[in-house]
Parts: sequence; structure tokens; C-alpha cells
Amino acid sequence: MFFVPLCLCVILFADNKSMRKYLVVLAVFFLLTACKSSPPQGEEGPPPEIAAAEPDIKQVEAPQFTIASITILQADLINTRLKLSLKIDNPNVVPITLSSFRYELYGNDRFWTSGTEKDLPVIPAQSSSEASFEFEMNFINMKRQLLDDVIALRQVRYRVVGNVDVETNVPRFSGFRANFDYSGNSAVVK
Repeated sequence: MFFVPLCLCVILFADNKSMRKYLVVLAVFFLLTACKSSPPQGEEGPPPEIAAAEPDIKQVEAPQFTIASITILQADLINTRLKLSLKIDNPNVVPITLSSFRYELYGNDRFWTSGTEKDLPVIPAQSSSEASFEFEMNFINMKRQLLDDVIALRQVRYRVVGNVDVETNVPRFSGFRANFDYSGNSAVVK
């Protein structure tokens, strides 16, 4: 700080114009660097604008699943291609991402299919989204009643069991795996 007043005095009393220009530039440089504030000392953490944007939540809850519909895409004598539409409810105040969804699907107490889905859509906070999975069933080893229910587009009792990897965009919550076991009735549609 002592250098700045000295430069100002020299500028005012210097005879050489090129010397004045040099000293003016030097004085401005030192004024700007002297005025720069140092970063705050002490407590670390996210900047206030980021901390204010992060919701005040204690924990992230697992999503809830409901089968919205089972759709027949193609029906043949032996194999039938179906589409499962799954409604995913997010009870949290932050959006969640399901990075992996592993499931087993049962219809009328009989195993239908199993699979793993990746990169499902982001489910908005306190909202729901729908995801669809296609699968093929072979009715040869099934009870005739189940095939009749599917072909007649009747209600089918379902059970979906598995686990899901849940992630959020909140830094203090790491992802977690949640198990699920839901059952209900769903219409078969064409």
C-alpha cells in the first residue's frame, strides 16, 4: 500500500511523459490488486446460493410402483408379445433417477417374465412418470385360464417383485438400492 502514494507523487512531479504513462499503469495495477478481497476464512461448505437451492430434506424415500396396464402387442398361437406400462410415483421433494430396475412379473400367481431395465426417465419431485417394458410370453406351460384371461382382455392379478437403484441430484445423498413387492389387478388391453 505504501507504493501507491509514492507512485502518485512521482506521476504528479515527473517531467518525462513516457515515465508518467508507465507509472500510471503501475499505480492502477497496484490499486486493483490492493482492493481485491481475500476469500472468507473459517467454515467451509457450498456457496450460499447453492446451499439455499438445496431443499431441506432428512432422507430420500423409495419410489412406489403400480402397473398401469398390460397391452397385447402381438398374439400368436404359442408366443404373445406384451407391453407392461408401469406408473412410478416419487414421494420426495427432489427429482429422482432410476438407474437400474430389476423385476420379476407374476400374473394370476404364475411367473411371467423377469428383466433389467436401465436409464429410466427422471421422475419429477412429488409427481409420477410412466415407463414401459416389452416382453414375450410362452403360454404352453401356463394354465389355460391365464391365456383365456389375457386373450379376453380381462383383469389379471399381478405381482411385481424386484429392486431399483435410486439416485438424486442432491450431493449429500448418495444413491441407494430399494427392494419392492407390489401386487394388484390390471386390465389387459389391446
